[in-house]
Amino acid sequence: MSTNIRSTKPAAVTFHFGEFAFDCGSRQLLCNGVERHLSPKALQLLHLLLAVRPRALSREELYDALWPSTFVCETNLANVVNEVRRTLGDDARAAQYIRTAHGFGYAFCGAVASSHSASLEAPLLLCEGRKHLLQEGENVVGRAPDHIVIPDGTISRRHAVITVASGAFSIRDLNSKNGTFVDGDRIGGSPVVVTPSSRIELGFVAMSVVLRRISSTWSLQLDMINLRRQVAERLGES
Repeated sequence: MSTNIRSTKPAAVTFHFGEFAFDCGSRQLLCNGVERHLSPKALQLLHLLLAVRPRALSREELYDALWPSTFVCETNLANVVNEVRRTLGDDARAAQYIRTAHGFGYAFCGAVASSHSASLEAPLLLCEGRKHLLQEGENVVGRAPDHIVIPDGTISRRHAVITVASGAFSIRDLNSKNGTFVDGDRIGGSPVVVTPSSRIELGFVAMSVVLRRISSTWSLQLDMINLRRQVAERLGES
């Protein structure tokens, strides 16, 4: 049996669906603020299906996660699924939440919103009083609206790439017209490691990279700000 689900660790996340909220930290299922009781196995099953949605988990994966290294009757899983469905008021024939993948396993099929109760450390690009959320991996910076947009005439459409790898930063130039500078030195197409104390200049615009502890809600707000800015840039060019 597969063992990849067993190592899944509960995150400090609350999943919201319909009138329900499942708090992974407190392991509570609430319906309009009132707790609904579920057995430990049923809570674990619900958490697993929510965590990997919309992917369906096979019966083998679920048996391995719920009863590791233990032989149990095949009806045990069906009983746990039925417990979750009863508590959610769900119907197997017209599933709102727990869908049967016939001949395979089960999946969570309802619309879900999630919120994080903990804060997180996010990589940010600070430029002219604005904060741009950097993603793990490569982040292209320039005037082009499908990247991190810095609307300055001295910056090329695709000016430079900032790479984030486990909290470490590097930057390389993309053959820009006015150059990319780190601490006063012009760099080329090879990655140069930068730190929060490094002074980065794209053209005539100064910026820096930092790791800052922020709330997950603010992280989502930054994403929306960047998205709205990209849409505005595109509308301006049309």
